[in-house]
Amino acid sequence: MERRAWIASTYPLTHILVGFCCIAWPHTALAQSLSDDITTISGSASVFTGVTHTRTDRGTYTDTNTEPVAGVSGNIGGTLEKGANALALRYGGTLETRRETVDGGQTDSSTLTGASRYTHADPGSRFDFNLGHTVTSVRNNTGFVTNPSSYDTQNSVTGGAGLRFYPGDLSMLRFFGQAGRSFGEDELGDQESFTAGSELSRRLSERSSVSLNANRSWAEQQGAETTIDSAQLVYSLQLEHGSFSIGAGGSKADTEYTGGATDEYDAITGFLERSWVGADWRTAIKYDRRMYDSAIDLSRELPPIFDLLPDTVRLQDLVVSDSFLINHNNQRLCDVCTLGVYAEGAILESQLSGAITHEYRGGVNLGFQLNALQRLSFGYSWQGDANEDADVIVDEIHRLTTSWTRQLAENTTFGVEFNQSYLRSRLARDDQDQFELRLVLSRGFALSR
Repeated sequence: MERRAWIASTYPLTHILVGFCCIAWPHTALAQSLSDDITTISGSASVFTGVTHTRTDRGTYTDTNTEPVAGVSGNIGGTLEKGANALALRYGGTLETRRETVDGGQTDSSTLTGASRYTHADPGSRFDFNLGHTVTSVRNNTGFVTNPSSYDTQNSVTGGAGLRFYPGDLSMLRFFGQAGRSFGEDELGDQESFTAGSELSRRLSERSSVSLNANRSWAEQQGAETTIDSAQLVYSLQLEHGSFSIGAGGSKADTEYTGGATDEYDAITGFLERSWVGADWRTAIKYDRRMYDSAIDLSRELPPIFDLLPDTVRLQDLVVSDSFLINHNNQRLCDVCTLGVYAEGAILESQLSGAITHEYRGGVNLGFQLNALQRLSFGYSWQGDANEDADVIVDEIHRLTTSWTRQLAENTTFGVEFNQSYLRSRLARDDQDQFELRLVLSRGFALSR
């Protein structure tokens, strides 16, 4: 369910910390000035070369392959605001060429992931609208892979508008409509959905508000039309050092098949979210229970959390999901070090088949500023899938990254990266290890007020 705070903060855009594919942005880089209309924007372009060694376990023997690799990559991210208009974006992409050492064959591959969200919300106007785009790596057909370019890619676009009324000095009533469409590769296919709803919110104090949200979403896919009706009561409180919000409600789904047969499902839904914020750190926890499918989510999903975009996603049919997320970021763990940690787990129950699956992900990033020109970074991430037995992981991947960068000029750096990937699977496919050493030359920019 969409949850929006009081109109004064209806579409907040938080500061985005942009991560780079090939190097970490050096803390010593000097920010350039922008006009007052732009909050922050940063990016980089890199060229790299290196070597990749892959080991594949075939059961009775092990295949090994070593490939020289060269390529380019780029990233851009930030938040831009001008009057009633606001844009948040984060994209990263890589184009690389690998050459087989045995037969001399050449393989070209590319990856692109990221998201953007544009909103127009003028407090002096009754009308607001939004546009969004997301490009995601999907693992439904591939499972986890060591080379991200092997995933299927899905692009999705969304757009919507709302009309606000003010029944009193402290209340607001908003009616809205939202549409979403995805464009998938190969077997993913295209999906689309629509959502219409209303929100009645009332400010209780300078820091708290309550809202009642109701909406209907519908989508047609694979010979079936699914409709989900949802309602939720939400309470939000801004604290001196953080925030608290809680919501409770329910969802009812109807699925009508081509032959005329129908199925009905219902679920109690809700969420609980708490954050703590300090001068240099932020900690947040969130529990969320909801009913959705991936097609309907195109038109009713909240704006993406840019600093927690998943490496890959799995498209779902109609499910009830219970998820728990905790994350912590500290920009001054010590005088020269930073820390980022996150962990998330979800239980998904298919309403169509009754199957229960589990999805997990987690990671930690640690950075050290060795001196004014050099930085050392360590990263670890893990994603895993399980079926009904939560502790039996059937497919998982571990990724470790070690990087050293040195600033050569104001916005130019040279870096060395060592990347490791470990794929383990109980499915009918092979385990695989991949090791990659890269030399990276990067030119970046960082603009702010």
